[in-house]
Amino acid sequence: MVNRPPLTPALSSAEFRAWYWLKTELIAFCRAQGLRASGSKLMLAERIAARLAGSERVQAPSARRPSREMPERFELRSEIAEGWRCSQALRGFFQQHCGAGFRFNGALREFIHTGAGRTLADALAHYERSRGAGPGKIDEQFEYNRHTREFFAENPGATRQQAIDAWWEKRGARKRR
Repeated sequence: MVNRPPLTPALSSAEFRAWYWLKTELIAFCRAQGLRASGSKLMLAERIAARLAGSERVQAPSARRPSREMPERFELRSEIAEGWRCSQALRGFFQQHCGAGFRFNGALREFIHTGAGRTLADALAHYERSRGAGPGKIDEQFEYNRHTREFFAENPGATRQQAIDAWWEKRGARKRR
């Protein structure tokens, strides 16, 4: 197993990007280097990669829309408002209509995020259409999920344990069992 190098200012940006880092490690590095230590894990990683590449310029995070208060009770005719989140209350609404096995998929999360003005009936229809559409794009922050999908695509017939072992090797950490 290749050992992950320590996260130090001597690391190259490319070498930094080749490894998996915990958010706590990124925050500690930022603080030690006098960088802002707030933001998402992806933003921290971009900030560190820029510093290691010799640049201080990192694109500012996009302005977050203010979270809009959501209704206490959801109905099919409820109109999705800007700033809605996929909350537990909204999950409960979808479970009532789709069953206990309901899970927010990427297509539905995107629909809720961009669906201001549409109704929850529209969202349900979109969810039903998207369920059989095959695997969607996995967002950057879900590194383990992306690793697993890529691993099984590259290693047909591999076991779940092999995927997990490859993940720990990629992380450069000792296996946890």
